[in-house]
Amino acid sequence: MKFKTNAIIGLIFIGLFGFVYFYEIKGGEERRKEAEKSKQLLDFTEGHVSRLKLQRGDTTLVLQKGSEGWNFSSPVKDGADQDAVERYLRNLGESEREKVVVDSASSTTGEAAKYGLDAPRLTVEIEAEDGTTQEVRWGDDSPTDRFTYAQMAGTNPEIFVVRAWRFDNLDKGVFDLRDRRVLAIAKDEVVEIRRRTPDGQLLLARETEGWQMLQPLTSVADVEAVNALLDKIDGAQIEAFVDEDPELDALQTYGLDKQYSEWTFLVGPDRAEKRLSIGRSNGQGSFYARDASRQQVFLVDSTVVQHTDKSIDQLRDRKPLRFVRDTITGIRLAKGGERAFEAAKDTSGLWSLTDPATDAKSWKLNSLVGDMGQLEVAGFTEQVPEGSVSALEIELISGEQVSLSIRVLQNEGVSYLQQQGDNSVYILAEDDFAELALDLEDVAQSPAKPAESAGGTDSD
Repeated sequence: MKFKTNAIIGLIFIGLFGFVYFYEIKGGEERRKEAEKSKQLLDFTEGHVSRLKLQRGDTTLVLQKGSEGWNFSSPVKDGADQDAVERYLRNLGESEREKVVVDSASSTTGEAAKYGLDAPRLTVEIEAEDGTTQEVRWGDDSPTDRFTYAQMAGTNPEIFVVRAWRFDNLDKGVFDLRDRRVLAIAKDEVVEIRRRTPDGQLLLARETEGWQMLQPLTSVADVEAVNALLDKIDGAQIEAFVDEDPELDALQTYGLDKQYSEWTFLVGPDRAEKRLSIGRSNGQGSFYARDASRQQVFLVDSTVVQHTDKSIDQLRDRKPLRFVRDTITGIRLAKGGERAFEAAKDTSGLWSLTDPATDAKSWKLNSLVGDMGQLEVAGFTEQVPEGSVSALEIELISGEQVSLSIRVLQNEGVSYLQQQGDNSVYILAEDDFAELALDLEDVAQSPAKPAESAGGTDSD
């Protein structure tokens, strides 16, 4: 009898547990989700929206989603800012009804007019891939400005309120959703850069360890300067669109017929061309510009022009001496055509003089090698002037090979540096020349002074 009673109690407990689980726990979660869904303004999946239409007063914005993303089809034909459109749809999907102020049965045209819904400030329509559409209209703000009145199109015309900040996030114009990139380049994939101006052409090519200038001369390019240019172009935003479909005479007005400056960026393994033309100033700190893949003329900030208007010398590498410091085991230095000293480094990293053979100030020779590696030239010139005389020659040795060989010639107080295998001529600052032009006395260890006798001299 006791066993039967326990069994009945157990069954009752199991039944109660099942009720609590399925109704209170699982059912409660489902009811919560249904309640949240009922508050949701629109019911859609962001990735399945194929068309977005915004009516703002007399302006209608229409965006279509194609194989390459979102594009404007009205009132302009242009690319859209993909992130901005996705963010817009996300804000739209997260918008919720706060409370109903006029139920469906009482919602007449007159009632709608009381809330500014007879002439909505904004109407948003989305179309899904299956062709179904949803539309919401936005009217006036509530007296407290905390809410905005809204109404759905269709069979349920009730009037409700939504948080005003939600409306603010959705009240966007063409410029807000438009692709405002000055030029769409993947900066890390750019393999070649070309610039054409009335003064000549520039050609830069990416190499494994940096950038090489190939025109108008062959030289190592300043990696930081080139990367700064790419960063600026990649991140630059259009300030304003000034002409959607310019005629030839308009291009002349903007200075884009002559293309004061035209940049071409070759991107990726297929070397896809991205071209940017920059015209004249608008007189207010901005410049007219045009992306060759778009019809429009737009304005760019003067800082973009500052980066694209750099001279050849500003794009050249000012640290021309390249070698691996840890591999250097020998130094030969001559001044005025005469050998000053030779030095060698042992396996422990200490330097000694081999010609003449004597102890060396190891730290001084380490500093010399370091100064050469960090040397930044003061400028560039096409050739060494006639009549220049040899002032300094230095060779850095790695094992049995000459790793770096430079010479400095001087003329009227100016030092001109050349290095073997490089046709460029560099101008060396006076202080930098002084740091490199060491004498034997600068690097030789002074002999120790003999200790004086404790008993004094013989004459004492």
